[in-house]
Amino acid sequence: MFNPSKSITAFILSGGKSSRMGQEKGLALFRGKPMIQPLLEVLSGLDFHPTIVGHHPGYQHFGVPVVEDLVPEKGPLGGIYTSLIHCESSHALILSCDSPLIAPDTLWNLIYQAQKVLTVGRLEGKVYPFPGIYSKVLLPELSRCLAVNELRVQSFIAQQDHHLLSLEEISSSPKEEFANFNSPGDIMLWEKLESEVKPIS
Repeated sequence: MFNPSKSITAFILSGGKSSRMGQEKGLALFRGKPMIQPLLEVLSGLDFHPTIVGHHPGYQHFGVPVVEDLVPEKGPLGGIYTSLIHCESSHALILSCDSPLIAPDTLWNLIYQAQKVLTVGRLEGKVYPFPGIYSKVLLPELSRCLAVNELRVQSFIAQQDHHLLSLEEISSSPKEEFANFNSPGDIMLWEKLESEVKPIS
């Protein structure tokens, strides 16, 4: 079982092509800030010093380490591999820049309930790879998968000694927290929905 008292290294994956967003995804404005910034703020508040896995020079302005994918063009699985190569502890907490609504309590619940080689969330039958807790013992299998282009993260998780946490148990609003924003339309729709929510008088 994963020991939550041990240190964890945090990473935010921001190395995708961002083709649907039309610009660097982590730098797209969300609630008036670069989309990656809320995650950096949450991790800082939890005393994590995260590393960004990305290649855009704009990430250098956030004052945290930035590393490029060691094996380019391999998608999120390549980002997991790069994170674990750079991980200075036994496990890595890996987030994705396109899920900026993750709350601090949810991350703590994920960390303290983590088990086995990797732990990720599940909601309504769907597996959410990020945020997740990944062990460095996965590196040999990650290297093999990248070499033969077996790049589906869901399939990789299913083949490992993994633990699926119900997102409803670790989050008070899992559908909102684990929403992904992959295009300007996704952001516009979310902002529209937020503006339509009226406070209770």
